[in-house]
Amino acid sequence: MKEKRLYIIAMIGAVICFIGDILLGYFTPMPGFGNRIVGISFSYRWADVDPVRFAIAGFLGVVALLLMFSGFYGIYLRMKRNNDGLSKLFLISAFVFVSVGTLYHNVFSITAYTYNKLMSCGFDQAQDFSMDIFNTFILVSIPAAIGYACMTVVFFFSCLKGNIFSKRWMCLVNPLVCMLFCVVLSKILPQTPFVNGIFSMGQQSIGLFTVFMALFATSRGGEIHS
Repeated sequence: MKEKRLYIIAMIGAVICFIGDILLGYFTPMPGFGNRIVGISFSYRWADVDPVRFAIAGFLGVVALLLMFSGFYGIYLRMKRNNDGLSKLFLISAFVFVSVGTLYHNVFSITAYTYNKLMSCGFDQAQDFSMDIFNTFILVSIPAAIGYACMTVVFFFSCLKGNIFSKRWMCLVNPLVCMLFCVVLSKILPQTPFVNGIFSMGQQSIGLFTVFMALFATSRGGEIHS
């Protein structure tokens, strides 16, 4: 397969992931209900929409991560081609992130779905019950977060060594850098559905799309082999 195709597939995955993020996060944040420095901001408006929206968001998250793995595999091949000793660590970290990250997306979706259903039934403790589910099962995010952090750190140092981009300053084209920029925007801009959906929920999708786009622009046109 041509290297560019791997990144095209990955960019499609990032866009699908962003759509799923918007379905979950394009709401006015609810103060004191799941607001975090980094991560999801829950909203009382989750109760005002069709719960199928959240089921779709969970499904899209799974599909998106599987597609994005092609981009991570492309990075691995590029590192391997340049004899980078960290290439296998990168691939393993990416696999952990993708495999566990699918569950991570669904915890958010299930939380939103549960809150919506309980509110529609008039359950007084809907917020507390939903948050309890979230705080219990979000522990699955720990290995996903470790895999993601390890993957991005390895990516950064490989860029510094010139094993991914020919220009080393492009080490700044990093998912964590893009996410940090989005986090800052999500905190300094007015708390609106637009800001919450794009810069709070969509930060990871935006970061990965930016990286895959840079890789696509700098990739070879020929075939690549493992």
